[in-house]
This record gives sequence, structure tokens and C-alpha cells, in this order.
Amino acid sequence: MADIRTAMAPVGDTLLPPDLREAFLARARNLKVRKSQIVIAEGADSTDVYLVRSGKLRISLSAANGREILLRDIGPGAVVGELAAIDGGLRSASVAALEEAVLACQRAEDFIRFLGEVPQAGLWMTRQLAARVRDLTERTTELATLPIAGRVQRELLRLAAEAGGEGDQAIIRPMPTHAEIASRLGTHREAVTRELNQLAQEGIVRQTGRQTEILSVAKLYALYARIRS
Repeated sequence: MADIRTAMAPVGDTLLPPDLREAFLARARNLKVRKSQIVIAEGADSTDVYLVRSGKLRISLSAANGREILLRDIGPGAVVGELAAIDGGLRSASVAALEEAVLACQRAEDFIRFLGEVPQAGLWMTRQLAARVRDLTERTTELATLPIAGRVQRELLRLAAEAGGEGDQAIIRPMPTHAEIASRLGTHREAVTRELNQLAQEGIVRQTGRQTEILSVAKLYALYARIRS
């Protein structure tokens, strides 16, 4: 079971290690943001880099039809905004506060010095960017090759891996809304609801409010593996 959870774990952000975090904070200023406040606007020419000290942020894109595409949520220890600081380009996504948060804000030039002068900082950032490429490659492949049932199953397995725990069960709490999951998977809310209800009928998941219990991670993985093959 541990192997399944490891295989399904998200390939995205890892938290800034404590020693690097202290070095980052020494070069940064604190910034308090309120719930729903926009920290980074997609397409803006700002270049500051942020370390989340407390609270949660959501990273998203805007589609041509105005629909919001959710990429991921991040919490304490995560870094965001580094792409524009590194390449000087426009912001590639928007970042908003899901709740009141405290951020450590660093200017682009200070962040570049941080990467070059602090031991292991540059290597950590390189591994982060490599993980993002792998994650994007995997998600693009899923969108191109998997039916919606497989995409929902894969997302549940990701959420189960994030939730942690042991054994054949996992509790996802709080569970993203069906609309949020749909936004991540490139589909609509009704399709996600239909697939989750089907899994519930098969005795693989149980939904109660904002909590979803995966009753058998092994069975869920077996379903996903059959669709993927």
C-alpha cells in the first residue's frame, strides 16, 4: 500500500528546507494579505518572490472564455513567483489568498542572489522546476489520453497521497468541491459528480459533506490502472 501512495504522490512543490527558509527570510520582508486578496495577477510585470509563512494560496489561470483553471493550492513553506524573477517575463498565473496569510516577500534581485550565494538553494530550485515539468507532462498526457473516469480516479489518488495515513483507507478533508476538481481536470462539475457517485455505488468511496473517505485505495488504484492500460 505504501508503494501505491508513493507512486500516486504529487510531483509538484516541495517545501523550502529549514536552513534555506532562514536564509530566505533574512533577505525578505513580511507581508500580510487578507482572504481573497490577489497576490500575483496573471500577465503582470511584477517580479517579487513569496514564501508562504502561514495561510494558503491558490494558483490559477484564466481561460479564453473567462473560466478559471485551478492549478494547485500551496501552504506554509512553499515558494511562489520565482519564474518571473528568474526569466524577467510576465506572470504566468494568478495567485490569490484562500484565507488570511503571512508571506515573506523578496525582490527579484535578492532572490537571484539567494540562489547563487546560499549553498544548495540553486540546486533546490532546479529540482523544483524539474518536478514542475514532470507534473505538467503527466497532466497533459492524462488530459489527452484518459477518459473523465480515469482522470477523476487519478485525482482522488493524488489527494489520498497528500492526505497521508496508512493502510487501505484514506480520508480527504476538506474535499475540494466538485467544481474545483472539474476545473483541475478540464471537465464540468456534473461529470465529476457522476463519477464520484459511481465510485460510491461500487463501495470504493464514501462522501459526507466536505469529507471523502476512500474505503479501498487498492481497489481505486486497480480501476485506474485498468483504464490507463
